[in-house]
Amino acid sequence: MLTRYSSRWLGCAAAACAVFFTLACPAGAASTKVAVPLGLLAGMTPGGAADPHALVHITIEYAPKTDLDALAVRMSDAAAAEHREPLSADAFAARFGRDRRDGTALAAFLHASGARDVYVAADSLVGGGVLDVAHAQRAFGVAFRTYTAGTRTAIAPAGPLTVPLAHVRAVRGTVLVTTPRLDAVPTFTLFRGDWYTPDRFREAYDAAPSGGANERITIVEDGSDRVDRADIAMFARGEGAPPGANIDRITEHSVTVKAASSACGRDDRGQEPALDADAAMTMAPLANITLQYDDLCSPGVDGSLALKRALDAADAPTVLVFPFSIGPTWTPIAQSYGTPPIALLEAIVRGIPLVASAGDDGAYGYHVPGVEKASVVYPCVSSFVICAGGTQLGERDGVFDEAPWNDNEHATGGGLSMDPRPAWQSAKSAFEFSDAFVKTRIVPDLSADGSGHLRIYWHGYGLGGVGGTSESAALIGGQLAAINSLVPGVNRMSTASDIYALDALAPTAFRDIQRENDRGYIDNTLRPRRPVVPKGYRGVIPPIPSPVNGCALVQNTGCSARVGFDAVSGIGSIKEQAAVDALRLSPRRQKTR
Repeated sequence: MLTRYSSRWLGCAAAACAVFFTLACPAGAASTKVAVPLGLLAGMTPGGAADPHALVHITIEYAPKTDLDALAVRMSDAAAAEHREPLSADAFAARFGRDRRDGTALAAFLHASGARDVYVAADSLVGGGVLDVAHAQRAFGVAFRTYTAGTRTAIAPAGPLTVPLAHVRAVRGTVLVTTPRLDAVPTFTLFRGDWYTPDRFREAYDAAPSGGANERITIVEDGSDRVDRADIAMFARGEGAPPGANIDRITEHSVTVKAASSACGRDDRGQEPALDADAAMTMAPLANITLQYDDLCSPGVDGSLALKRALDAADAPTVLVFPFSIGPTWTPIAQSYGTPPIALLEAIVRGIPLVASAGDDGAYGYHVPGVEKASVVYPCVSSFVICAGGTQLGERDGVFDEAPWNDNEHATGGGLSMDPRPAWQSAKSAFEFSDAFVKTRIVPDLSADGSGHLRIYWHGYGLGGVGGTSESAALIGGQLAAINSLVPGVNRMSTASDIYALDALAPTAFRDIQRENDRGYIDNTLRPRRPVVPKGYRGVIPPIPSPVNGCALVQNTGCSARVGFDAVSGIGSIKEQAAVDALRLSPRRQKTR
């Protein structure tokens, strides 16, 4: 059993009520009623009692001492005065963190509730652990029930949670609907099959020499899928290796111990973290890269505790990559996933870019069987996240070119959300949708290869064709680390708004994706194949399922890549050296106060 919490809790004797919160507390003891967002249960039918042995991965957040949400909104905008004044980890804790007694009480509550793998952040804002439904029901004073819709099932509390702690902001993880999975499903593309060596791949993205020095990239991975370090070592010294790459700059940090499994939708025995590490290393060969193995592929997990753990590290990241899609957003974010997690807000306030993937199910974003409608995915849809879409890198007449990644099995996510469009989401080049016509957040913001054209190694075998928008997120994370290592500190790119500001300053720093791929697709529409009928079948041939168009609420034809910003590729892909040159010369981003 792993029990992780700050050493400052050691030796603290909690009061009897704190230790036995779930058993008995005197009348008048502080508690908080917390309503759980149930948007993901839309269309599902309540059933009987939940399996008492089912595991719930709980994350509890306290309300910050002052208004973190408002500051994060201001700092997410490159035009705001505070944008260029990020806080250190200590300054963040001093300004927003809770008293250590709150953390002690939270740890005591989790232990007394029967939780294992308990973790409480050093700033006392966030804590979590794993407990079964039987213990969760007693801990929160509410029954958990099952919900169904066709072949889908879910577990959720039947009412608000009673948390015997004051100042609780949110409880995450109690709605177990869709198991998170990696965005990179192993599909081997059958077209444009150039598997580029890293140096050739860097050429395609105008990579800056000596990029990434003094930068620290943390890539959050699932603990059931660990890299074979020999693969990364082979990549770092193989043909066309990224200049200056060194296996010694790749570290692994295990937060949780999990057996190898296919909980993320596959069991690739290290292929995913190898791909992500190689992608980041390719674009920022001098950066230090940490693969943090956490528990991400369990029902109800939204990644917020894993991200908080990464931010809490003594050697905190300067770039954070989250190569996962948690689930679809058929509703405004708050209705399905609640208030913005502390970790997302903290990354903004501390000036740490957080890159998440746009999904690999095209117009579905994240396809839930039985729900055949377009969506965008969480957390990439959040305005506090840089959303990475996927492209297909290749060449036309010897010139590097990119197109939307769509192989008709999988495709880049992207589209329109149901949340307000932030003021900073604008671009000098044309928008697919006008400000007056579309008033909601559009994703992705930026794109990079998701079709697997970077040659990697897997158990000693060099291969390509394995990708997904997790690859895109790692590539963009590496690009940001490289750019930030080479520009003045006040010109660092830390939020999605910086990308749009750079587009206004230097549109030539981006490759505008606007042409079709080799299969003729210029969109993220999925065109399902006709169901396979068994041999000797004599019945009516099933019809071909209808295509799923992105942006269906806006236009019947779906989203397409076109000139300028669009909801398939965002602004486009970034050219490292061109971005560095523009930001080195620009006086526009100096501190305003």
